[in-house]
Amino acid sequence: MNWINKVLKIGEKIKSNLSKKFPSKLEQSESKWMTSCCKNGPVLKSSIFNEKQLNVCPDCNRHFPFTPRERFDHFFGKNNYEIIDTPKPIDDPLNWPEDVYKKKLEKARKICNHHCAVMVAQGVRDGIRITSFAIDSRFIGGSINAASGEAIVTCFQKGIDNRTPVVGWSEGGGQAMYESNIALNFMVKTVLAANTFKSNNLAYINVYTNKCYGGITGSFAGPSISDITFAESNSALIGFAGQHIIKNQTKENLPEGFQGSKRLTETGFCDGIYDRKEINDKIINILKILLHKNDVNKEIDNEFEASKDNQKFRKEAS
Repeated sequence: MNWINKVLKIGEKIKSNLSKKFPSKLEQSESKWMTSCCKNGPVLKSSIFNEKQLNVCPDCNRHFPFTPRERFDHFFGKNNYEIIDTPKPIDDPLNWPEDVYKKKLEKARKICNHHCAVMVAQGVRDGIRITSFAIDSRFIGGSINAASGEAIVTCFQKGIDNRTPVVGWSEGGGQAMYESNIALNFMVKTVLAANTFKSNNLAYINVYTNKCYGGITGSFAGPSISDITFAESNSALIGFAGQHIIKNQTKENLPEGFQGSKRLTETGFCDGIYDRKEINDKIINILKILLHKNDVNKEIDNEFEASKDNQKFRKEAS
């Protein structure tokens, strides 16, 4: 039986070496280094994840995800916004065996320091009060469960209550499978909330910031729902089904850049694609036009007010 012991020892040695060669996810997250997205070998995380670079690779311009708080800090400015409380439905409404879903929620909440994948904030930028939501893809892939759906609904309702535009930062894999039809119902509920918001003559701008699929793209983040749809450069992959699913079903090779933000902008799915450093200004410029606060619009208005045609119109109206 000595040969069996030798084989077992060799197996343990191989297992030990493999574990050293391939660090765990926890070790990777705690390390100062990461595998380069565009070069061979490792790079310091601090060279990408800092306030100057805004989580954007300086070599290939890849846009790594923001957390919701990082997003609000960048958009509104630090300490220039408030986080809005959102409803907290019961966890695990379908009672999954062995608390498998509750454990996933607990783990995600520790990582994200929030009770669901969606965070809502209100703040001011360039004199415009804005209500905004951001999705955290670290929270079970950014999937929309009942709590996240309620957060989206709350965002639009706060926009109505305060007469503010809404800016959404969308990413994630769709509806939460662990909540089945409960999560699917929020595709309808969030669309109704968005349409009610828009019926109050308020502006809704949605920005795709990372991979965005399934029920998110098919509901409140869809281009037919928002007034304006933007995407961040070199980050967003947008669709309903993933590329591998489409390829397996059609048995065809997909075009280069398929579902990428650049291609979808060229085909009209998105209205514009911008780098992270410039997208905030683009949003504000659009809102100024929509809210009639643009300096150019004011000049045109002043000229019209002083014009003979306007005076004639007012005289005839009286």
